[in-house]
Amino acid sequence: MCRQYHRLSLLLPAALLTVMAAAPAHAQLGGLRRAVERRVEQKAEDRAGAANLIPPTFDATTIEITAERLDRYTAAMEKLKAQRSANRARYELVMATQSATADSVRIFEGQPAYDAYRKATDRYGDCRSEVRRASEAESERRMAEFTARMQRDPVGMQNDPKVKEIVGIMQTMATAQQRGDTAALARAQQRYLTVMGVPGDDSTSLDRVAVPKCGARPAKPTAVLRAEALGARADSLRKSADALVSTSGGVKGSEVGMTDVQARMFWERIQSWLNGVQQAAVITRTFTQAEYGLLVARRDSLRRAFSGSE
Repeated sequence: MCRQYHRLSLLLPAALLTVMAAAPAHAQLGGLRRAVERRVEQKAEDRAGAANLIPPTFDATTIEITAERLDRYTAAMEKLKAQRSANRARYELVMATQSATADSVRIFEGQPAYDAYRKATDRYGDCRSEVRRASEAESERRMAEFTARMQRDPVGMQNDPKVKEIVGIMQTMATAQQRGDTAALARAQQRYLTVMGVPGDDSTSLDRVAVPKCGARPAKPTAVLRAEALGARADSLRKSADALVSTSGGVKGSEVGMTDVQARMFWERIQSWLNGVQQAAVITRTFTQAEYGLLVARRDSLRRAFSGSE
């Protein structure tokens, strides 16, 4: 019994290896068979595609797909693909820095000095709004009074220094508008508002008008200054990160000896054919026989180069 057990124990592993080796071989044969079937199907599809081509019209936008152009474009796409892969890695690093920076902003925003400044700023803003409304109402009252005086005594008002100044400003504004000089027009408009006693809409002018009632604008404490600086840095980092991965489509025309429009159309024609999603779309069938044969011959290398470029 012992000898038989020992003999079986030696034979069993060999038998198991035979069975284990046989299973993958069977699976491999099935995979090879499916691959052969798919190649046969693909050749049939290619023949059908070649029989239903629509002759393209070459112009300043659409240029012929030749072997030389396809070589340049495929090489550029491979380079672009590698750059995008590097950009993705860089994106992750930049976003990690952005996240840490944003966390620092929240730390400063949680400080008592930050909260106190926000409350003081809200109070100041409410007070300044009241002053602005009162100032605008007073300006309208003076404007109405000035207009009434001109209507009562138009001849006498012609010698009024203020009227003369306003007329001069109006002439300056008309000249600037005719010349299209927006800077001169803006200066004349601001001068007119000053003469009429209307406060400016800019923040500095409104702060100046508000001082008698509201005091000076609250000064920013260190916590706010740091939070704002870090917030601006976080925004800049996010924009930089987004720019790294926002590009799509093909390469620039200057990299492949084409215009940008030609390069974009070159990419669209090839990408549409590779996708083959919309078989009825004209662009997926608009090729010469030579172009179509070239694409078919290079299908595998094109798929590798163009994958992920949508």
